[in-house]
Formats: sequence, structure tokens, C-alpha cells
Amino acid sequence: MDPETFRTRTTRHPGTDGKPLLRFTHDYPDPPERVWRAITDSGEHSSWFGFRVDVEPVEGGKVTVTFSPEMVVRARVVEVDEPRRFVYAGEGDAYRWLLSPQGDGCRLVLENEVGDPGHLPQSAAGFHLALDKMGELLDREAGRPAPHGGQPSFDDLVKYYSELPERPN
Repeated sequence: MDPETFRTRTTRHPGTDGKPLLRFTHDYPDPPERVWRAITDSGEHSSWFGFRVDVEPVEGGKVTVTFSPEMVVRARVVEVDEPRRFVYAGEGDAYRWLLSPQGDGCRLVLENEVGDPGHLPQSAAGFHLALDKMGELLDREAGRPAPHGGQPSFDDLVKYYSELPERPN
């Protein structure tokens, strides 16, 4: 596993109230409006995230992720600036989806303040794989060839992210 080949780049920073902050950066060849829809449309989000995600992309709306009948995570939307900024928070975590034009495509920066630092490696591995999967689905939709090289496994990424050093902001 060579981190230099990762399509999703991940760094760790100090967040607010002593919480760690994961910052994921992924460049997509699609315009911000298309990536926005992949994030804020419930069906599309569910297709690349791997679990059911219900999104109400309006301030005060809900974001609900159903990992299993026993594990449902709920959050409240606190900011919407389509197609640039989508922010929600709940159950100790905060998520800031920041989109900006990058040439003909889009740079996505996802900042996740992790409420449970013991879960940081799993959160990092899960989002890493999910953001790559979103790219694969967008590529397939646009008729672009799949990227070369295999995906690292979830377990390999958990091990890698368990040793991720913290960087200054």
C-alpha cells in the first residue's frame, strides 16, 4: 500500500474542544454541481457510501445514516450554500463538505470533527473508501475509464490511519 497513490488524501489536525479533525481532499473531474448532487441526494449518497443515507439538504434538515437497525446516526444540517458548502453535526461529530472549482472539475474537502477519537482510524478508512467509490461511480456515469490500481482494504487503511500524525492547522 503506497499512500502516494491514494486518490483521497487525508490529514489529521487539531479540531475544536480537543476533538481531532480529519481533512479529506479529493479532486473529481466533474463540476461542483454534479459532486454536490452526489453528496446531497439521498439515493446517490447511499450508493457510494455503502449504507443508507437520508439527506434533507436545507438548513435545519436531517441527515440520517443507517449502518444497521441498531446503529442509526442522526445529525442536523446547520449550513447550506449550494454548491459550495454543506455542513451538518450530530452525536458529537461535525461534517463540513467544501466544494470549489478546480479546472474543469471540482476539489472536495471534507472536514470531519471526530467526536470519539478512538474511532478515528475507522472513520478515516471508511470515508477514504467512500470518497473513492463516489469517484468511481461518477467516472462510470460519465463514461470515463476506471482508475488503475486496486483499492487498499478497509483493514489496511485502519492500520495506516491509526498511525496518522497530527499536523498543525
